Amino acid sequence: MRLAFSQAKAAVILLVLITAILAWIYPVLSLVPLALLTFLFFFYRDPRRPAPEKESIILAPADGTVTRVASVDCAYVGAGAWQVSIFMSPLSVHVNRSPIAGVVESISHQPGKFLPAMNPEAPLVNEKRSYCIQGQIRVKVIQVAGIMARRTVNWVHKDQEVAQGEKIGMIKLGSCTQVTFPANYKVLVAEGDKVQAGLTIIGEVN
Repeated sequence: MRLAFSQAKAAVILLVLITAILAWIYPVLSLVPLALLTFLFFFYRDPRRPAPEKESIILAPADGTVTRVASVDCAYVGAGAWQVSIFMSPLSVHVNRSPIAGVVESISHQPGKFLPAMNPEAPLVNEKRSYCIQGQIRVKVIQVAGIMARRTVNWVHKDQEVAQGEKIGMIKLGSCTQVTFPANYKVLVAEGDKVQAGLTIIGEVN
């Protein structure tokens, strides 16, 4: 079973049972759990994506829309690093992937608020999970929870080697994912661009 769908296994089994029972007793009512079941299959979809593995590029860690590109000072990546924020709507694929090949040096969880993902303050004050990945360069991926997405899911562990484009986790019901990478890379996306995790190249070395 694919990692994303495994998160909904219990709910799927329950809805299948309810749908079957209602279909036998009162067929019209069975449409309600059937609709919910269809939504779960759509929400937890996890398409196969062969990532273009190149040390000179940065891949998008999430599906969605680029909402912010900024120069920031990051203790892990360095001063003047690039940070790209990606908004994941409830209709997006919610699997997050590693932007580079490397080793997960640390994973940290920070409790916080649950402001809407589009709120500029959300990445600063909301609950979040951060992944520091060391490869040829250092990158930091941050899963930011939102008003609907109140749970981030982690599929990797400290000191684990990850391939470029490998799945590292997911955020349930959409929110925001940020990636920070060194200043000597050229940003290839702008605010409003649509990106796909593990496929869209968002940065390359100058």
